[in-house]
Amino acid sequence: MTDEPHLSVTQLKMYLRCPLQYYFRYVCGLKIPPTGSLTLGRTVHGTLEENYRQKIQSHQDLPLQQIEDIFSQRWDEEAQLTLFQEEEKPGQLKDDGIRLLDPYHRNVAPRVQPIEVEREFLVETGATQLPLKGYIDLIDDQRTIIDHKTTKRSFPADAAAKDLQLTAYAFAYRTLYGQNENGLRLDGLVRTKQAKIQQLETTRTQAHIDRFLRLAEHVERAIETEVYYPNDNFMCGICGYREMCGEW
Repeated sequence: MTDEPHLSVTQLKMYLRCPLQYYFRYVCGLKIPPTGSLTLGRTVHGTLEENYRQKIQSHQDLPLQQIEDIFSQRWDEEAQLTLFQEEEKPGQLKDDGIRLLDPYHRNVAPRVQPIEVEREFLVETGATQLPLKGYIDLIDDQRTIIDHKTTKRSFPADAAAKDLQLTAYAFAYRTLYGQNENGLRLDGLVRTKQAKIQQLETTRTQAHIDRFLRLAEHVERAIETEVYYPNDNFMCGICGYREMCGEW
């Protein structure tokens, strides 16, 4: 799939979080190295992806030791490109990843038979000028869409119901396959002292889809008219653009 102009859920969420952050990243093209927490999430995600890709054909999960080896190798590579925050300890984060993968691999993975992993989509919305691009984490053989996220704290009970990513996945799935998904699920790998897996199930109606498309339309219009401003929020402390923001 060619990298033609598009909107992504990542872009939409960044603009909604902070328009100035969007400006630095997508207009100025300034890429900031990820924090340790972001690298951990990406590395866990990539490890799960590798297991599930081979499982489409094998119908068997990789052994836990192999899963841990895959994670360790990915972590060692990604850590070299990471800008760790002052309070982040690389060794501890790596250990957290191993601790998270164990309960997930034992209790969740055996019950998942994937049919699509990282399903790329580029679909017209009918509301925006640019198509919507993204990747559906995982679709299982029950037509359930599953998104994986790594987090320091448990998600609130309504997190999946409010998640824009899952709404975008539902819209893309219906557009691609001409039918509704059977369900949506957020699988959270929670970095509490005792690692745990949190599964939140949800659904989307056409009203949810329509609201998402209206939101995308408004964001696209704001970007076109160059509406960029700082939005101070709890994420500012880990934002790689915070020094530039202070000078803006």
